[in-house]
Amino acid sequence: MNTSLIQFNVVKSNYPNPHAFASVALHSETTVLEVVTEVGKLLPQLSNFIAQFDATVVKSGVNVITDTAGSMSIDVPNSMPDVEASKVSTRLGVIDRLINTRGQEINLLLQKGLQLSKVKGENSEHVSQLHDQIQEFRRLNNLYKH
Repeated sequence: MNTSLIQFNVVKSNYPNPHAFASVALHSETTVLEVVTEVGKLLPQLSNFIAQFDATVVKSGVNVITDTAGSMSIDVPNSMPDVEASKVSTRLGVIDRLINTRGQEINLLLQKGLQLSKVKGENSEHVSQLHDQIQEFRRLNNLYKH
């Protein structure tokens, strides 16, 4: 197959700030349940972004490659018009940034939840839910490989 390469760099410093809850300092009133609740809202969003990314790749017929520096490139069929290739590249770049940003937010929240569970000796049911969410986050991260 004859293809051309479009490359764009994902600049991590241009990501929007993580969710406000993720950057709030640990307070005595913050609980694992609050973390579990917030992560419970964010995990489906992450899953949806990954599904959108995958659907865009399949629908457009492009190949996505990430180099060791973290730059994502797409390999576009020659038959794809430049305008369409640009749109696909932009869409994938936006979705990739959403995935990375949401992943960072979730990761920060999960770390807070683990800290809280150690410090406060929280309800074991909430800690169990937190561990389930960690497993789901890992599963979603493993799905998003390019």
